[in-house]
Amino acid sequence: VSINTVSMVLRGMSGISAPTRERVRRAAEEMGYRRQLKPAATKQSLCLVSAERHRRDSYSYTEFNRIFMSYAAAHEFSVVTAEAEQFRDDPEGAQRRIEEAGVGGILTLGDIDETLFSRLRRCGLPIVSVGARYYREPVCTFTEDNEMAAHQVVHALMERGFTRIGFAGSPLFSAAFSERYFGFRQSCYRAGLAVQEGDEWLDLLPGIDSEETENSILRHLEQNKSLPEVFFCGNDLLAVTLAKVLRRAGVRVPEDISLIGVDFNQLGQLAEPRLTTVDIGCSRQVEAAVEQLADDLTLFQ
Repeated sequence: VSINTVSMVLRGMSGISAPTRERVRRAAEEMGYRRQLKPAATKQSLCLVSAERHRRDSYSYTEFNRIFMSYAAAHEFSVVTAEAEQFRDDPEGAQRRIEEAGVGGILTLGDIDETLFSRLRRCGLPIVSVGARYYREPVCTFTEDNEMAAHQVVHALMERGFTRIGFAGSPLFSAAFSERYFGFRQSCYRAGLAVQEGDEWLDLLPGIDSEETENSILRHLEQNKSLPEVFFCGNDLLAVTLAKVLRRAGVRVPEDISLIGVDFNQLGQLAEPRLTTVDIGCSRQVEAAVEQLADDLTLFQ
């Protein structure tokens, strides 16, 4: 095809047939082509991108979004949001929206499928990731050490006399949940602490469908004759949900069973009694990411 045809396809312009458009896109993808957009100094917008499933985890996403908005405003950035899936389902529309909003840099929140992330990088803008690492498309990343968090939880509980510790949360929910779960198992193994069968509730998904999560908890209660002394929960939202269902089933928290989460978010701190949790520095992660994007855009000294 002509150079002009390629140019029109890559700029998302109309007037090109669907088969030709797909041929050009496929060739560009196979060749590893990325648009090299140098953000102009006048661009003062940032884009927050996350996977749709994380946006459905309404509390955690809303809290991160609030923090991001706060720090972006402090740097005099405006903010637009987008779902990562838009860069797969409508790449031209997503690219157009980025350009029309004058976006100079992108912050991704939570883990995004590697293929999707590769498509996102083709926009040619600086990207900083919060909460997930990418191996095929490495970018500057700020995230907590989830294995260390799990290690600290297990040893803090053992120091307080707990010997039967369970885990609540699906390792498939996110990279963070996976790292926390395997960090938990590794720490228990190294400490010589056996994890009993039935003390791992690995089908619980926080924030996706609270009714289904609550029903799953009830099924576990029906199937298990006894409970661990304490549950290490994948995050605070799941811990609060678990506490609610346990109390409804007549299990007292913390008298009959203790709970500990990860996040240190406001929901857990407003619970009664207040949730014990690990502070993973959400605000510090987002602040560092925004400052890094500001440096990348060379808008600030």
